[in-house]
Amino acid sequence: MDDATDRTPDNALPLPELVEARLAGDRKLTEPAKVLIREALGDSRNAEDGARTSAGPLYLGKVTVTGFRGVGSETRLKLKPKPGVTLVVGRNGSGKSSIAEAIETLFTGTNAHCTGRHPSHAVRWRNLHQGERAVVEARLTVEGDPAPSTLTRTWTGDAFTDSEAVLRRPGHGTVPLEQAGWEQATRAHRPFLSYADLDDLINGKPSEMYDNIAAILGLDALNAAARRLTAAKKELDAVVNAAKDRKPLLHAALEEVGHDDRALKALVAMEEKGGPDHAVLDALIASASTADEGRLREARLEAAAEAESPVLDRVGAAVDALRSAVADVDDLKGTAAADAHSRAELLRAALRHSDRHADDTACPVCGTEQALDREWAARAEAQIAALLREAEAVREAEARLRSATRALHDLVVPPREIPAALAEPWQAWGDCRWITDPVELAERALKAAVTLTDACAIVAGAAREELAAMDERWHAVVGLLAEWTKLSREAEAAGPRRTEVNAALTWVKKVTTEVRDLRVDAFAGHTQRIWEKLRRQSSVDLTHVGLHGSERANVRKLVMDVTVDDTEASALGVMSQGELHSLALSLFLPRAATADSPFGFVVIDDPVQSMDPAKVDGLAQVLDELGRDRQVVVFTHDTRLPHAFRGQGLPVTVLKVERGEKSKVHVTCDTDPVKEAVDNAMALAHTENCSETALRHVLPSLCREALATALVEAAWLRRNRTGFPVEDLQAAIDTTERLLPLASLALFDDGPVHPDEEVRDRLRTLYGHECTTLIHQCQQGAHPGGFLPHDPVAFVRRVEALAARIRTPEANA
Repeated sequence: MDDATDRTPDNALPLPELVEARLAGDRKLTEPAKVLIREALGDSRNAEDGARTSAGPLYLGKVTVTGFRGVGSETRLKLKPKPGVTLVVGRNGSGKSSIAEAIETLFTGTNAHCTGRHPSHAVRWRNLHQGERAVVEARLTVEGDPAPSTLTRTWTGDAFTDSEAVLRRPGHGTVPLEQAGWEQATRAHRPFLSYADLDDLINGKPSEMYDNIAAILGLDALNAAARRLTAAKKELDAVVNAAKDRKPLLHAALEEVGHDDRALKALVAMEEKGGPDHAVLDALIASASTADEGRLREARLEAAAEAESPVLDRVGAAVDALRSAVADVDDLKGTAAADAHSRAELLRAALRHSDRHADDTACPVCGTEQALDREWAARAEAQIAALLREAEAVREAEARLRSATRALHDLVVPPREIPAALAEPWQAWGDCRWITDPVELAERALKAAVTLTDACAIVAGAAREELAAMDERWHAVVGLLAEWTKLSREAEAAGPRRTEVNAALTWVKKVTTEVRDLRVDAFAGHTQRIWEKLRRQSSVDLTHVGLHGSERANVRKLVMDVTVDDTEASALGVMSQGELHSLALSLFLPRAATADSPFGFVVIDDPVQSMDPAKVDGLAQVLDELGRDRQVVVFTHDTRLPHAFRGQGLPVTVLKVERGEKSKVHVTCDTDPVKEAVDNAMALAHTENCSETALRHVLPSLCREALATALVEAAWLRRNRTGFPVEDLQAAIDTTERLLPLASLALFDDGPVHPDEEVRDRLRTLYGHECTTLIHQCQQGAHPGGFLPHDPVAFVRRVEALAARIRTPEANA
């Protein structure tokens, strides 16, 4: 199916049905995502259904204003509660804008002037002369209701915001305005347009201009769903991003722990392929909660450091034993006991010689005869025994020395791995194992043992401090690890839903853009039709009106493309102020005229400013068209708008606002000025026994006023067609007291006033020969002699007929 056949029914469907049809036909979107979309649309659809059941369309009836801005005592504006155009006219300061703002405030509780949103800043909202009581009330005709409703806003405090509004509706009781169901419609189809609002529509922020138009497109349900899904996305993104954002911090903290197996395990577990190993992380976190874990690790490291050092008590005892043995050996040196063994060996050698040479009794050393006899042998054996006993003490001392030396050597046992900090003292201690001199051994061993023990104590202390610091760092990072593990689990759990929410949000945004574009096209068409009527004598063509961006986008704006003499340009850059105001009206009126609006009325304040007369005629046509099915109430001080309606034969009701003393404002029905002058003249003509002076001077002057007013209207209509400078025309009218120059302005396209005879010829051609005589007779009323008509009533009738022909646009073509 192509776009053309697809879009036509979509554009006609109500939004909920359209969305459901799109959802049902989308095969790429998963069911969970569709469920999310329906959930997000749920409340919005209910709100939309509620808005449809609210009151409307409604029309304004009598409006009563008391003590508000320029209105003092109670003032009544009587409006006909039905479609049609009503112009409320009055000079500046008459109080008409106060009434317009009162109507806006009645429905909305605010307006640009009183809240200070307008560049002119906030104005006093309570009236100076009637400040005790401020009330605005309007009778409303709600279609389908058996009787009118009443909407009343009353101020209870000194602040402009201290007000309450209640609606009394037949069959529905009295409820606060907030419960009337108009709040959303007031934003989307705002039926009030002040001059400040008119300026804001064009000169406001791009996002505000976007929002003004986007509000009428009926996309609230989709926009609300997008907001809900965006909020859900933000929550899920926050969960995922929380783990992602904290991860670098945890990495850095684990790396600062140092060479701790637990930290290394945690780092590895965090980077497991396919996602973190939460089981390993949980075990590491749980182990940190064991109270003795830190102390056990400290004790093991401390014991390892202490085990590497020699036991000084044992070394000291061994050194003492060695020194004692050395002393014992030294004590026996130089004594008989020291050489007793040698002497005993010498005697043994002599006995062995004697035994081998029993017959030889001579001493083999000194040769003494009879020296080695049996007696000597007996004495020698006894002496050997005594000497051996003396030599045993020496042997025992030497044995103890060897044992003490060996015992000290045995204490020098190097560990399997020597810490670098202990290498040098361990080397000195290890070298002691190879020292054979007992004295040197005793001296060096004790010194090396003390040095090594001190070094080991220092290393062990440093190890304990390092372990304590390591445990402290680990315990400090465990909290971060536990927190990140929790966030990681939450992010893992949020992943699938996040994917579905993203898909749902993308889908809603896409559909919103498509539906928006369809509805913007319809809105833009209406805007361009209005612009064509308001652009009189303008070289600016409005080629495109669109919306760029989305409701929540940072950059969103109303796009208005124009061409100037077929050259593309930006509307805001090339249009005059009058053209911009006309464009603003072209944007506002389609908003107020949408079928979805519950308001059957539109209130516009001062739309004519900066408009040239041609555009005023176009505005009258636009307002007339709008008034065919809307109640249009326009407040203006510019008399050109009533002239434009009357000059084009468009139906209009004109109410006149006048201000008296102490803010007393009166609203009266303003009649046709030509008809009013003719009626006054006719009343005088019918007056019995009327004085000749009145008939000679007053009656022609009243008829002259009727003709002058008709000629001025015709002059403005011709000026709208020819483009004659408005300032020149107004200056010519202001300085002309005669009817023929006014007729010249009404009957000729070129600006300068034509000669009287040429004007008379033109008048006779258009209205017959009698018209110039009639004009002359009316003009004579201002002269000293005046003009006395033979038949006053017939005279007034002829003037009335001539004025009617002059006011007929076709007669002056």
